[in-house]
Amino acid sequence: MKSKYGVIFYKGTSNIGDDIQLYAAMRFLPQVDYIIEREAMDSFVSKNHEKVKVIMNGWYFHKAESWPPTPFIKPKTLSMHFTNNMMIDGWSAKYPEVFDGYGKKFFKDHEPIGCRDTHTVHLMEQLGVEHYFSSCLTTTLSLKQKKKVEDVIYAVDVDDEVLHYIEEHTSSKVISLTHVMTKEDQEQSFEERMKKVEELLLKYQNAKMVVTSRLHVALPCLALETPVLLIRHDDPLYPGRLDTFYEFVPNTSIEELLSGQSQVRFDKPKKNPTKHLKYRKQLIADCEEFVKDEPLEYVSDQEYIEWLEHTKEYQKEGLVKIILREHEEVQNALREYHTMKKRAEKAEATLESIYASRSYRWPQKAIQILHLKKR
Repeated sequence: MKSKYGVIFYKGTSNIGDDIQLYAAMRFLPQVDYIIEREAMDSFVSKNHEKVKVIMNGWYFHKAESWPPTPFIKPKTLSMHFTNNMMIDGWSAKYPEVFDGYGKKFFKDHEPIGCRDTHTVHLMEQLGVEHYFSSCLTTTLSLKQKKKVEDVIYAVDVDDEVLHYIEEHTSSKVISLTHVMTKEDQEQSFEERMKKVEELLLKYQNAKMVVTSRLHVALPCLALETPVLLIRHDDPLYPGRLDTFYEFVPNTSIEELLSGQSQVRFDKPKKNPTKHLKYRKQLIADCEEFVKDEPLEYVSDQEYIEWLEHTKEYQKEGLVKIILREHEEVQNALREYHTMKKRAEKAEATLESIYASRSYRWPQKAIQILHLKKR
């Protein structure tokens, strides 16, 4: 029998960038036999217990209890990003809690891991897992049809002041777009959402220029050879996610743009850098090799039962570690609070003692502290 193929889909995403990353992977597949929910990868079972080929690029994940993926997924691990902002059963999860023990086994079984950014590179280093920087699979997107450049600039999820600045410095039509998905968008079928991605990419392909704060607007524009400007912004939750690509994509801060320091010419935009091309070439070669048809492999009942037992024990251990860590952090915070409270009480007592003597010219701040206490 021929190989079976699947995609990782996050139905509840609020960012169409997730769908664009899926679309980038789907383009390499001969067909899509399975749509696998990203936040429930541990629950996926193929119809005949066959192994399903999946290009596992993209952003992982909110629900850490969905890790590791089931043995029915035969992965190509490239262009992967792992967030700091995970949860297990409503508890905030941190590294290495999520990937200790059996959770790390998935990486070891499928190393080297292709990392989308420096953040994920550092994670793999911490875990002792073989890895490499692969860049993002969205840089492999190609023109859907012949490019027809229109006199339009798309401003995607930028502040109003940036939008107004663009309008004041170009004779082209400026159209504001967003990658934010509504509840109605989320409820659309898989096919409808992929069609929306194609329509959006066609707009970017034929634009004169695109200005955006979104990584998965900027990187597809590189692939589609559309001049793009990425608005830099600090992202403390996801360090390394954006700045990895500052050498790939023309970029500026809002302050640099509005002050004119960036010297952006919207009517004559510069061509994009080409640093992404060497990574693009390798990504295409890796994906094309991976999706080649092969005899089907199957997961035995015994293999699946062992995986279930190990996974459930691992998930339970992870939750216990998180709760113990949270408890310790709360206890430390309480101890710190009581220590600081005692120091504050001692300071107030000393102030009262000095105040009683009336032999000191009082600063206004000290008087305020004593008055507040007496209230």
